[in-house]
Amino acid sequence: MKAKQIVLVLALFTAVLSVNANSEIKKKGQGKQVVTIVATFDGYDEDNGYSFLVEDEEEGDEEVMYFTEITDAALQSVNLKLDEFVGKRFEITYEITEYEEEDENGYIEVFETYIITKVKKV
Repeated sequence: MKAKQIVLVLALFTAVLSVNANSEIKKKGQGKQVVTIVATFDGYDEDNGYSFLVEDEEEGDEEVMYFTEITDAALQSVNLKLDEFVGKRFEITYEITEYEEEDENGYIEVFETYIITKVKKV
């Protein structure tokens, strides 16, 4: 009888742990967003990464976006490290990932990373 109780407790404990693990995975995945824009390539710099000029249609201004990360597949499709692409327009798909970090005082800060996943010349 005790053996059945122990097995039942272990089974319930395992079920609870797997449910908690699945909910943590879902929480982490909720911070991702995929965005596609058309922008003019402004150049590559080792310190700042890849810069693009993006037009703000509402205000008519241009904004500079910097990307420090690019997937290998996107870089192979168009080598943005070459100067020949400066001034050319591209359709850029990038992924925004939110993550939280707790500092030494226990405060949680939210950060975002921007990674170019696709590049297509327009």
